[in-house]
Amino acid sequence: MKLRTSKREGVAVNRKVRRTIGCGRTAAALLALLLAGGARAESTDPVAWWLRLRTTGYAFQTEEANGAEIDRLGAYQQVDGALSGLAGGRLSIRASGRVHDDLYLADKANDRARLYTGYLTARVTPELTGRLGRQFLQEGAASLAVDGLWVSVDPKGPLSARIWGGARAPLVLAYRDRVGDLGEDPVAGARFSYDPCSAFRSSVSFAYLERDDRVSARPLGFETAIRRGRALRAVGRVAYDLAGERWTRAEGLLQMQRTPTCPVVTLQIVDRYPSIDESSYFARFSGIERTRLGRGSIRYEHRTGFGGEADWIGSWTDDRASTRVGGAFLFPLGRVGYSARLGDAGEESRWFGDLRFAPARWIALEGGATFSTYALLEDAPDSEERELTTAFGRVRFEPRRGASLLVELQTIESPVYEEDVRLLAGLDLTMGRGAGAFGLAEGGWMR
Repeated sequence: MKLRTSKREGVAVNRKVRRTIGCGRTAAALLALLLAGGARAESTDPVAWWLRLRTTGYAFQTEEANGAEIDRLGAYQQVDGALSGLAGGRLSIRASGRVHDDLYLADKANDRARLYTGYLTARVTPELTGRLGRQFLQEGAASLAVDGLWVSVDPKGPLSARIWGGARAPLVLAYRDRVGDLGEDPVAGARFSYDPCSAFRSSVSFAYLERDDRVSARPLGFETAIRRGRALRAVGRVAYDLAGERWTRAEGLLQMQRTPTCPVVTLQIVDRYPSIDESSYFARFSGIERTRLGRGSIRYEHRTGFGGEADWIGSWTDDRASTRVGGAFLFPLGRVGYSARLGDAGEESRWFGDLRFAPARWIALEGGATFSTYALLEDAPDSEERELTTAFGRVRFEPRRGASLLVELQTIESPVYEEDVRLLAGLDLTMGRGAGAFGLAEGGWMR
């Protein structure tokens, strides 16, 4: 893959893939803890596996101040897979990861290989499940990557519990970092839920987090959700940090649709404090203002593919306010619309459009463009206005289920770059077997 660009700007092709892979050090401890009481459990679940490979290459050419040109070629290799049905259906393994390098970069100072999550899951009984290894947890007020143990207790009834603990995973999650340091960054937490029926759910959660031998946060969270089919969905969440002694977040979401043929109305409000660990240097600064966000939207789409949508977004920090309003017309092949931003965050006027056409099952053509005029200050003079134009064209090929090829061309014209052209190419391969086969394992392939 080769790109040519103007000498001044350079061209980049990039696809950022954030995936996870890892392994736990003490799988035997999980087995001893969770399988000791479940040795009699029986299961007829078959052994199954699935695997996905995603490869993406990018290249760019730059010119330094002395006129020297540098050509670079980089590549991402992402692997994701799972093996389940082991030990009579009680054990499963999940792992994924990414390897990235620059083939033209002489020194290997930057470690681009990543381990995000990789864990062993043990299902002792239908009521007791555990996971050991690197995993991303989002339990109530806590959201972080952990090297440790997660246990779910879900007996028959409205009450359930999830308890977890271990070490905070290293920030860069590189292969060389292995696992987190339990001595410096221990973490633990629990979430207790009450689900009396499918229409109502409530939970309370707590977590204890350290960073570099110092308490970084002790969040306490509450959540309630109400659902009535498609007609109504309401969610409310609040979080209080016992370490910082402040309400860190309050959020409410309401979504309504009277009938399947009626518009969908969504209302959301968020009141939050910037996420700053108490162990951070920036935690010493006082007087940091809270930010309040509001959003409202209405969307209607007829079964023929025609329709419309309108949305409003507002933000308020101290006495500063900003508002964005917009709308779009929907049609079977895409949409076209307009949005405007006003307030202390500057002004912007933007037209946009997207198209998608699939002449056959194995190919899809997509494209879009935006045309923006903006200024960084409110009521700015015409001399301070800037223009930004972006466009993209994309082709997706799927000659066989489980194999797809993506080729995308992007262009940008901005006050910084007269021309910025990017080319992206990626190949996705997926296969799996077990109770059934899918992807490249279908049919007579790979038996």
